[in-house]
Amino acid sequence: MQLPLVLWGIPGTAPELLHMLVGQRMADGYQMYREIYDNTAPLTAMVLWLVDVLAGRSFLAYRLTAMGLLLLQALLLNYNLNRHNVYVSQNYLPALLYLVLGSLSFEFNMLTPLLIGNTFLILSLPYIVTLNREGYDNNRLFVGGFMLGLAALSYLPLAMFLVVGMFAVLFFAANTFRSMMLMFCGFAFPYAMLLTYYMYTNTVPEFMELHLLRPWQLQVTFLRPPSDVAILMLIPGLLLLLSLISAASLPQRLVFQVKFQQLMWVWLIVSLLVTFTRDEITVATFILLLPPIAYFSQFFFTSNRKLWILNTVFLVALAGVLLLRYRTVIGINELLQVNESPMLLEEEELARVPMKNSTVLVLGNDISYYAYNKPVTPYLNWQLAQRHFGRLSEYRAVFLLHENFKREQPEFIVDKAGLMPELMYKLPNIFGKYEQTSDPAIYKLK
Repeated sequence: MQLPLVLWGIPGTAPELLHMLVGQRMADGYQMYREIYDNTAPLTAMVLWLVDVLAGRSFLAYRLTAMGLLLLQALLLNYNLNRHNVYVSQNYLPALLYLVLGSLSFEFNMLTPLLIGNTFLILSLPYIVTLNREGYDNNRLFVGGFMLGLAALSYLPLAMFLVVGMFAVLFFAANTFRSMMLMFCGFAFPYAMLLTYYMYTNTVPEFMELHLLRPWQLQVTFLRPPSDVAILMLIPGLLLLLSLISAASLPQRLVFQVKFQQLMWVWLIVSLLVTFTRDEITVATFILLLPPIAYFSQFFFTSNRKLWILNTVFLVALAGVLLLRYRTVIGINELLQVNESPMLLEEEELARVPMKNSTVLVLGNDISYYAYNKPVTPYLNWQLAQRHFGRLSEYRAVFLLHENFKREQPEFIVDKAGLMPELMYKLPNIFGKYEQTSDPAIYKLK
């Protein structure tokens, strides 16, 4: 379902381009947070660096990597559900539903921090739910907490899934307090290792400011119109509703199965909290709901309802996903009125970029100028660049600008914020080297 469209070549998106710029800067040898001002989490940044080293700046490589992670998540989740006998019978329905719903939108094919972190959440599941069934084992709890720590290092708000781990300890562990401490130690261990590294590289203050503190500034905005998000998430929402109703009407089962279902209720609630407290909400943020939807859907599709009803519901859901995913190809997007332009890099905008294969700095939010050019200086993220460019009346901010531009000077500066006159006045030895081109917003190094 996904591969033909990925190979066909869906236009790139602004979030993906920003991630590529981070990976490219790291591949060029620059230090995250100290020489790259972006709030991308450390483990996600490492994945972006690895993809750039192996494939360069390639939308296809990023999409294929995301597809591979989605497939891995579905298989891991299904394997763990079957291994621990959380259902009456074993099958591959959860993996099937996970992959069908994961094909709903091209945004699930984006290599996002949530997609990377969701992999570690699923990896943590077998380590936090099998304590009583396999004997008391310190290593398993520590590893479970460690996986949750890696998820938080992929996207910090995923630290809220410690709540899921705490409920798992309450449901399954014998020595609750000791077990809780072991899980917390496992969670803190990757952060202790990372802070030690940043301490030796003198990056702790930047790491604290750009990673640990920034994501908690709750200013929620929709990257796409809420109506579009509602249309695309209608099928998963209806399946979840039918599945929760079926799960609530189940007969008595094994104690472990009941406890596991209670834990997945907690997982669902925490997923919704993380989804709706992100600073930017779009379809890709709902990737966290796929594991609980896949788990609960099993109860509906194995219920005592007539088989033709269950088959009809699945085929309607499958057809709906195919129509939504291929709506542009078959020409029905005008009927659905789903607008993807806020996410996509418009070809018309890219064609208007006058420079190619040059080093560029954009003073503003328009990152389309980076599509065919190389970024220089630490100022990739314009919101985070305000820590210097937004404080030009402060000596320290002007001094740090001077130091950063002394090491790297772009061939072109795109001044969408109208700051170049003030910068030329306050730092003439740096910005005085630039002259205005025929486009008044673009300055070229003399």
